[in-house]
This record gives sequence, structure tokens and C-alpha cells, in this order.
Amino acid sequence: MFKTVILKLINIKYSGNSIGNDVRVEINALNNFISVDKKIKKGQSVACQETVGQFFVDGKFFNPEIKITVIEKDLFFNDVGSISVKLKIDLEKNTTQINKCQVEVYEKRGRKKTKSKRGVFDLTLEPTVKTPFVYVPETKDGWLVVLDRNGEEVSLPSYLKVEVKRRELGREYFTILEGALRGGEYSVKCPDDISVFMINDNHHTKLVQVTYSISNKILCLSDKKYQTTDYEGAPWVKGLYDIEIPDFPHPGGLYYDNAKNPTVWFRVGHSGERYIHTGRHSLGCITVLDQKKWGEIYNILIRARKGDGQSIGVLEVIE
Repeated sequence: MFKTVILKLINIKYSGNSIGNDVRVEINALNNFISVDKKIKKGQSVACQETVGQFFVDGKFFNPEIKITVIEKDLFFNDVGSISVKLKIDLEKNTTQINKCQVEVYEKRGRKKTKSKRGVFDLTLEPTVKTPFVYVPETKDGWLVVLDRNGEEVSLPSYLKVEVKRRELGREYFTILEGALRGGEYSVKCPDDISVFMINDNHHTKLVQVTYSISNKILCLSDKKYQTTDYEGAPWVKGLYDIEIPDFPHPGGLYYDNAKNPTVWFRVGHSGERYIHTGRHSLGCITVLDQKKWGEIYNILIRARKGDGQSIGVLEVIE
């Protein structure tokens, strides 16, 4: 099973002889590079929370080779020391682990190093192993096209939570953890060493509370009001309804060019064909008429989560 390893530099300790206090630490881990500047005196430790890199790996152990360079910056000649080490990371421990590395830096006199003064820098690296819950990124039209087990194309909404399982033949396989396709296994083309389709940061927000007035045909969300239309032949009944995570692209929104992601509709309730969406007409849905304002509604709804694996929030229908 794939795991995510987040590698951080969390501490720098300075001992040995004093060779200056203007220090730069450079770390290169599998082409992930950081440079950290610190003012630190001999005998001091400074805490850091600098992310070196994030890696998707498989197997029982991960032993990346990293290069660490410590530079004491001087007006004329920098004092430099460097090492290359292999970290030992147990992928079966979903916990924080500690790796310590020591770099010696000798003071220069002119262009030559001296043996008289030696600064010792102990660096603490913290790899954290996690099950790789990741999220579909925002795309141009709000949908990411992937393949199901039969090779058929399926569209997934932005910010959908998934779990990476494995990588084979240039594709990354994952299980969907929420929404209409929850539990299904899908795959996406992944030509690089890291996933190209997913994001690691969780952009989910708390559940949304939306109100719809039948008589005024007004949708209220985040203290804003939006003019809507509905269908008299299928009147709404007052009450509370869950609003679902988007299910699939709706062709009814294809020609609304003034709206952001108009094919992304949010179903009301867990059955039936009633949705919140933008457009000009309604056959029973709550249709937001101002297409240009659909984007701000979409931006709130697409990230929201109720916590039940299906819903983004609650709609209250009032008179």
C-alpha cells in the first residue's frame, strides 16, 4: 500500500567551536530542495518547522539519500561543511519518526580550512508516515476524468477525498472515500514520480447551511441572497434536506458560458432528481438565475462537508 512521507527539519543544534552565527542549512532530498537561514550562536538550539519534501512510496521501508550542507556565511569566505546520508524510515509505523544528522564545519583562514576551529551542527529530521488520503484538485470545468476497472471514463468532482492504493504501468490506483462513488476503485495516468492529479492539503470546510424561500424564490447562503426559479408543477415541501457532494457532470449546464463550472450540480436529498444549480429554467430544481454569481456559490459548496461521507450541508426550505 502507498504511504505518504512528509519530511521536515525540526531542530538545529550548534556546538563545538564558535565559527560565526549567521548560518544557512541546505537540504536536498530526491530533488526536493530547501534553504533555511538562521541566526544561532554556539551552545544554542533553534526549532524549525521546515518541510523538506513530501513523498509517495510503497513497500516496508523508505531510505532516501539526502545531502545536507551547512554554511556559516562570512563577509569574505564562507565556512562550509556537507554530508550525504541515507535516512531510515519504517513505512509500517504510521507515526512520527526521528533521524539525526551531524555536520562538521571548519573555519577558513583565507581560502584554506583550518583544524583549529570546528563548528558542529546536529540536525533533527522528522519523517511522518501517513496513509495517503488525498484530494482531487480544482480543474478547469470542475471535473477530473479517470478510469474505472472496466476502462470506462468517469468524472470526479474537485476536492473529492480518495486513498491511494498502488501504482502500476504508469497509472495510480485509488479508492474513493466519499460521495456517490464511495468505495469504488479508479485510476488516473501518473507519468511522474509523484501524483499529478491529487493534492495533499485538505481544503474541506464545515457543513454549509442554506435556506430557500418558496414564496420569494430566494436562496440564502453565507449572508447573501440569490434570485432563483423553481417549477410550480413540482412544488417544494418545507423541511430540512441534505445537500450531496456532486455526482456527475450534468449536460443541462453545458451552454451557460457566463457561469463557473455550470455542469456541477448539488443534489438535494439522497434520492430523486432535485438539485441546486445555475441556469434559466427549472423542472423541479432550485435554479440560480444569475450565472455570474454561480461561481461564488460553487466555491463555498464544493469544499463544504457535513461529515457523513455523502453530504456538504443542509438545505432548509421555508415558506
